[in-house]
Amino acid sequence: MANDMGQSFGWDGEIDAVENEFELMEPGEYLATVENVERQQFNGSDKMCACPIAKVNVRLDNDRVLSDRLFLNSKSAWKITQFFVSIGMRTVDAPKEQKLKMDWVGAVGRRCKIKVGTHEYKDKTYNEISEWMKPEAQAAAPQQHVYGNANPEPVSPSLQGMINQTFQQAQAAQNGGF
Repeated sequence: MANDMGQSFGWDGEIDAVENEFELMEPGEYLATVENVERQQFNGSDKMCACPIAKVNVRLDNDRVLSDRLFLNSKSAWKITQFFVSIGMRTVDAPKEQKLKMDWVGAVGRRCKIKVGTHEYKDKTYNEISEWMKPEAQAAAPQQHVYGNANPEPVSPSLQGMINQTFQQAQAAQNGGF
């Protein structure tokens, strides 16, 4: 599906006046892919000290994009853990004393299941990620650690042929010749 990139306007140009086309999604469970992680900074408040923020943007299977701000602070470590479990980078049954390495680059492209809810702000209602859900497969059976994208895109037959040929050549070279 092609993304609509819009049309650039000049500073003194004229435009067609349009209403905001934003529509709320129904609260519920959705499958999504981590699209990117933006690094931001929180300056602190009465309730939390200054800390980095990981703004996680996910693209849902219905092509909508939602964001969640994960405060990198001990007060919200539970939510960070929930995120990494959801994307399969930490197992559900990992011992609590086992440290969690936050691999934000490795998170991009991972699949997850989220619970979408709503929140009110200045008399308007918005969608939000209310929960990063545990993967169903992990809940049913222990999983081994997966490196890279747990749900890679299929490889075309021609590319797979080139990969196989390169692999065979590398094996032959290790064994002393082609």
